[in-house]
Amino acid sequence: MEAIGYFTTESVVRNEYKPTLIDEQKAQADMLIEYCNGGSYTVNTKGITISGRGVKSHYGNGFYEVTESRLRKLQSEYNIMPNF
Repeated sequence: MEAIGYFTTESVVRNEYKPTLIDEQKAQADMLIEYCNGGSYTVNTKGITISGRGVKSHYGNGFYEVTESRLRKLQSEYNIMPNF
């Protein structure tokens, strides 16, 4: 059996995090789904104010609990990604 090793000029720096493609997509998203429980979802709106039918409660800091039907309407207007 023979082992071959390859060396590169770039090494990984310890304790340095490189953002992935998913991290970049989450940063570009208008809203993030933080939690789901049955028919309701907790959404981080990143500063977008939502109100009206289907909004169950507002937790502060841009977090809202919305129904599934309201989430579907928001998805047609905004770029929404899960944050889990």
